[in-house]
Amino acid sequence: MKRRFFAALEELAGNHDNEVVYRDGGRVRTSWAELARDIDRAVGRLASLRPADGVFQVGLIGPTSYEWMVLDLACLKAGFRTVAVPEFLTGREIAELVRDAGAHVVLADRALAGRLTEVDAPVWFFRSRGAAPAADDFDTLDGVEWSCSADRMLDHYSIAYSSGTSGTAKRIDLTFPAEEKPTALRLAVQYYRYRTSFWSRKDNRLLVFMPFSHHQQRAFVRLALMRRIDIVLSDALRCVPDLVVEKPNIMVSVPMIYEALAARIERKLDQLDPRRKAVFRLYLRLRINRLGNRNPVKRLFGRYLFDKVRKVYGGRADYFVTGSAPIDPRALTTFHRVGVRIYEGYGQSELPRIISMSDERNFRIGSVGRPRVPVRIGADGEILVKIDPAELADPSVVSYDQDGYIRTGDLGHLDADGYLFLHGRKDDVIVLDNGKKVFPATVETAFPELKAENSICVTSFDGKRITAIAHWPAERGGREALRGYLARGNPKLADHEKVTRFVPAPEPFTTENGLLTGTSKLRRRRIRTAFGEAKAERVDD
Repeated sequence: MKRRFFAALEELAGNHDNEVVYRDGGRVRTSWAELARDIDRAVGRLASLRPADGVFQVGLIGPTSYEWMVLDLACLKAGFRTVAVPEFLTGREIAELVRDAGAHVVLADRALAGRLTEVDAPVWFFRSRGAAPAADDFDTLDGVEWSCSADRMLDHYSIAYSSGTSGTAKRIDLTFPAEEKPTALRLAVQYYRYRTSFWSRKDNRLLVFMPFSHHQQRAFVRLALMRRIDIVLSDALRCVPDLVVEKPNIMVSVPMIYEALAARIERKLDQLDPRRKAVFRLYLRLRINRLGNRNPVKRLFGRYLFDKVRKVYGGRADYFVTGSAPIDPRALTTFHRVGVRIYEGYGQSELPRIISMSDERNFRIGSVGRPRVPVRIGADGEILVKIDPAELADPSVVSYDQDGYIRTGDLGHLDADGYLFLHGRKDDVIVLDNGKKVFPATVETAFPELKAENSICVTSFDGKRITAIAHWPAERGGREALRGYLARGNPKLADHEKVTRFVPAPEPFTTENGLLTGTSKLRRRRIRTAFGEAKAERVDD
């Protein structure tokens, strides 16, 4: 893997066909040849900062940007280790993390300067956005000569961190997988599958908008570079408009984006004229939506029915993946009805391999597919996985049961066909005084408008009643509109799951106020603590 990736980096210089698209004031298109020059310039500047001895460790912090990507690739190529600092942390947390990781220098987006005052290591800034050059601009450094080679690249190439939903971001040491020598038969099968899939097309386009501090986003960039896939960089605010404009066919996203898109698709379907609605019913009755994207019958129906629907998501969803949290099955069903499969992935940052992933051959709505590693379900419903400890960079970051299975902390079940379904985090489960269990994520799906905006957190303060901490904008009716919306959603829930109390939140949950992680997960403990003293109101008043 390491040598293959270095070869891909070396080939960038001669590639004038593929591009990286990003926003910097306006829309910017950069060829991969230009990307190669930017990476090499960054290598020289980084080398000028390296210590005399030991592995050079470089802290990187900031929202998704072209500069972040260039610096990460430069560190990989040069053999420097990155410390990918989550941008949602407080200044004190950032300083402690940088200190504990042993970063020699920190490169940061200038927008975060106010949170880096406690960092002991030297800090250099990127993304000045047209401002006058400053003495601490990374771009002002004079580079030095530095020889890059596959042998110089580090096996342990990065230090990353978990999302911190449990309260503390845990360190994860990232390493390249060992080089494998596949058999001729395996190579032939892989080549056939590649050539007969969308991956072999020359117009593939990857959209990345989640933070690069989340290592899966960087992994997809590396995949794109090795497979000559155009890259579009966006952010959480622009990702939906960029879907429409850039028309990516590959995207990894958190559930809230797909849930918001599904709501728009449903509105478009409601607006179909009577003739198209009749054809749509036939389309579903004949199960045409389940055919492959290249099937001519499906394409014919799609052109007639879904012109306006496709504008919602760009119209080229070959490999749209969701993960990091449970998704509302109704959103998956909406996409499936219009012929789009949203694949669900399940893994943990601490583990070197994906635990389970749905695909074309193993797809079932609501399931993360058939596990790719040995999985069993514990007596309490916890998902347990078997992975060789030798594959873990740091085996101490996981815990084992008596049979050597890793405890994931997630709850789920396997159906009779071996498909894995997730229920939620074990720590998040609410156990009421009567012994009944409530899964907050399941309850929250009954309120899609709130969930799509990450504006609801379900909890219980007294062990008897379910309370929703939620934000509803004043311009849409505020407190009373929120009360009515919760009341209308309750009939979808079992009696013990019904929301009987609510606490109005004055603002949405965001990374800026520390109530969301960088991957848009609720920081439930913080939310519960922040609103623990607030007065709860009755839903049925």
